[in-house]
Amino acid sequence: MARWRFYQGLRTEWRWYHVDDHGSVIAESDQGFAELQGCMANAEASGFGGEAFHVYTRQAGSLGDTHPLQLEDAADEMLLAPGGGGADEQPAP
Repeated sequence: MARWRFYQGLRTEWRWYHVDDHGSVIAESDQGFAELQGCMANAEASGFGGEAFHVYTRQAGSLGDTHPLQLEDAADEMLLAPGGGGADEQPAP
């Protein structure tokens, strides 16, 4: 099952990635968005329909660390789990 990833980078711009079962990027946003809602709306034009997705956000005051909010389904409860990686890196599958 393909999944969608929404990622907030170092400049706090949101980008989306559509990945396959093996973690390979199928498609990605061609621009950054100031707000997650705008990013998700842009992803909808590329086939995103609210199914399984992950949101990676920068925590205020975090010196480049990211903390993924993982949602397996839009109706699921959000679980905060510490993550790693640089702020401008593409999230690991």
